[in-house]
Amino acid sequence: MVNSCCGSVCSEQETCCRPSCCQTSCCRPRCCISSCCPTPCCRPQCCQSVCCQPTCCHSSCCKPTCCRPTCCQPTCCVSSCCKPPCCRPTCCISSCCKPPCCQPTCCRPTCCISSCCKPPCCQPSCCISSCCKPPCCQPSCCRPTCCISSCCQPPCCQPTCCRPTCCISSCCRPSCCRPQCCQSVCCQPACCTSSCCRPTCSSGSCC
Repeated sequence: MVNSCCGSVCSEQETCCRPSCCQTSCCRPRCCISSCCPTPCCRPQCCQSVCCQPTCCHSSCCKPTCCRPTCCQPTCCVSSCCKPPCCRPTCCISSCCKPPCCQPTCCRPTCCISSCCKPPCCQPSCCISSCCKPPCCQPSCCRPTCCISSCCQPPCCQPTCCRPTCCISSCCRPSCCRPQCCQSVCCQPACCTSSCCRPTCSSGSCC
């Protein structure tokens, strides 16, 4: 008797929406209730809020209606589900590295790409060469990996970034007046200190 209920008539009879009838022919919106959310019914027509459970979290059910924390698993980490509720470590992959997911929870190397190089993600875990751009040139990212010409801005003119790659005019400040930065380009009055009295700065304004 139960099997006779598991056919096309399931869309009209709510009494047929039970685990024993959750088969391919029964996966219709009317039967999308919590008791019918096992794997056989995880298909787009049943991807509604009631079916957003771990058992239904796979690629065929990854639609915006199912983007909830319970379904934020690697199998559901697709671009359509890249929204703040799903911005958690398990979903921090390249397809989800978009502005809505550029939050501290997703600031990890897998998401450190140009689209996520924004102030919220300017943290040590994301301070890699791909994120060394002006929006991320903040004290938290002033480390050797980001001490390149694009990040040589006043906020990053600190001892951690006082290396030849950042020894340019914008970084010629007292905080960077160290021997490793005493080059001709930094021989300016602001850097004329005892630590910079070396041959490279013996000419010009530092003489």
